[in-house]
Amino acid sequence: MICQKPRRVASRCLFAAVMAFTVELPTVAQEKSEQRESDADLVKLAREVQAEVAELRGWEYKHPVKAGVYTEAELREFIEKKAFEEEFGPDGLPPVETFLRTVGLVPADCDVRKTIIDVLLNQVGGFYDPATKSFNMLSRADAEYGPLVTRILVAHELTHALDDQYIDLDRLIESRPRTEDWSLAITSVVEGSATVLMSRYTMQAIESGKYDTSEMGRLMRQEMERSQAFMEAPPYFSSLMATYMCGMFFLTEGQLATPATGGAIRNVGKRLRMAAADPPVSTEQILHPEKYWNKARRDWPVEVSDADVERMLARSGRHVVHKDTVGELLCALLTSDEHRVLDIMLAALPTYWTNDAATGWGGDRFYLLAEGPTAEAAKKRLEGLKGVWVTLWDTRSDRDEFVEDYRSERKLPGRWMFPHGERGAVFLYGFDPAEREAVRKRFESEPPALLKHNRPWKVTGE
Repeated sequence: MICQKPRRVASRCLFAAVMAFTVELPTVAQEKSEQRESDADLVKLAREVQAEVAELRGWEYKHPVKAGVYTEAELREFIEKKAFEEEFGPDGLPPVETFLRTVGLVPADCDVRKTIIDVLLNQVGGFYDPATKSFNMLSRADAEYGPLVTRILVAHELTHALDDQYIDLDRLIESRPRTEDWSLAITSVVEGSATVLMSRYTMQAIESGKYDTSEMGRLMRQEMERSQAFMEAPPYFSSLMATYMCGMFFLTEGQLATPATGGAIRNVGKRLRMAAADPPVSTEQILHPEKYWNKARRDWPVEVSDADVERMLARSGRHVVHKDTVGELLCALLTSDEHRVLDIMLAALPTYWTNDAATGWGGDRFYLLAEGPTAEAAKKRLEGLKGVWVTLWDTRSDRDEFVEDYRSERKLPGRWMFPHGERGAVFLYGFDPAEREAVRKRFESEPPALLKHNRPWKVTGE
């Protein structure tokens, strides 16, 4: 099961269940009287599943969880108005979309907003909203699933609700400035928790012999037929699926067999609280759990001084309108076939979400520049666009491997690279030859400060 969270949009609003298998409520008629009856049935079911989830996790719910049913029209309104408006504001998405296009994470002709909406509407079966402390199921006219599948989805969402009562999901998500890498990492923590418990819940339900397990196979066939929008979306959107298995891998410290035992589920709850108190800060730590859980070997990302780079790039009428961090998981996408079709079976393994070119990632920072009389005007107009991406690597060979594969897998017009010391590579996008050389010389003569866990880090050493 994967949850629908296109980082910024849904990482705050939608703790939802999608793809690997997507599950929804049985058909619910839209007449108000029948809707009220369905809501009552859902509340009754939620109470039953809530007790089962609490027993598995070993935590008690502090207060009841509100439950309701959304129609597809209501979900669209929620996504278009609440999610986009709250996360981005009226002009906030275009700079993010431009950043994604600039580095090659989405094609030039991809409408990010439309794709997110299409994928969500196509895949979401239910979601937990931390803002309202409620979970909602999606009713579809053409979906008829049995009690086992419905209970599994409710268990997943009620795990989010239970976790929220102990670790405050909104506060966790907002505990650091939002970037692509951070959002994926923290989403993995949240979804990994629900996925581990859901897996154990599923095993326990099947072992009980109370349910017709054939409905799961029928469901998967139906969902594969209905998942065209998700399967055909650019690979960047498939990273939504990564948070489930990678998060599960992280919270079990690499032991994917953990859901087989009830005691291990409670240990995952303990790790969740530890991770919430001291959050992982990169997808590198998620993909390689030993780089987080082993404190003696914890691998912190190198941080670039934004102030130094912005001062270096400053010019009258030009402003930095967006800053971001790509991270190991998305660097792996950038060094994979841009037309790669999602392999559902392999995607269940954490190794699917990284590769040799991305392993060895040490840190990165991207700056999007635009022209205008003020920063606000430049962000709104997005004219005279240029990009600067500072990437840092554990070794020179790690850097060189990434540079070679990024060049071969993403043919991007206007991209130019120069090495920065032994372990850095700086990519420029949209600069003319004269300014490219000027920027390179500034990096040589006035390199930005680099810190790793608050200690100076140098691009010249291994």
